[in-house]
Amino acid sequence: MDRKIFSRAFNFLKKEGFYIILFICLCVVATVAIITARNNKNQSAELQKSVSLQQKQTKETAQTDEKPSSSYDNALQVKKSEKTNTSEKTNTNQSEETSKSVSSSISTSFQKPVEGNIARAYSADPVYWDSTGTYRPNLGYDIQTKLGKPVFAAMDGKVEEVNKATQDGVEVIIDHQNGLKTVYSNLDDNVEVSVGQTLKKGTAIGIVGRSTLRAAYEKYGDHLHFAILKGSEFVDPAKYIKY
Repeated sequence: MDRKIFSRAFNFLKKEGFYIILFICLCVVATVAIITARNNKNQSAELQKSVSLQQKQTKETAQTDEKPSSSYDNALQVKKSEKTNTSEKTNTNQSEETSKSVSSSISTSFQKPVEGNIARAYSADPVYWDSTGTYRPNLGYDIQTKLGKPVFAAMDGKVEEVNKATQDGVEVIIDHQNGLKTVYSNLDDNVEVSVGQTLKKGTAIGIVGRSTLRAAYEKYGDHLHFAILKGSEFVDPAKYIKY
């Protein structure tokens, strides 16, 4: 009985053995393929994870490297801005100091040109004159004073004209370089200044004389005629000098 079973098994293997072996081989190959594919998939996932991690680290490193550059640029801008502001402040301070220096070296306030009293005030409207028996404006001050009284420059300036043949007598005009000019009339012939001379406020320019024709016989007698020009127009001296 055993021999028959063995014989049948042997004959079966002999006839079907090739297919069995082939089936086993296919199973082995399939198993190996499945294992290999799984391993490749795992390796691919690990590789992709590694690449993603590396890219993330690279991006973080790049961002870290950029921050100092930005800070450095900002620092340069702040430093440049501070330097510009400092330069502007320095220039402003220098300009202010220069202006103060100029202001302190040039007097811009008037002083009385002569000691005395106002005998006839400024009047743009015509007023009566005894000397000529006519009406006409008085575009300045007639300052009553003594003959020979010293006359002074009312403010710093430069002598523009010295005239000895006017209706108001011997006359000196001083340009004060600020749009204003002062006029001193009825002076004595012996004027102490010359055209082009630079004067300080209070410099003597002459003395009161009797050279006027238009006011030679006014009741108030000896006087200095003092006028102020602003541009080309006469203005009231009361705006600048108080008597």
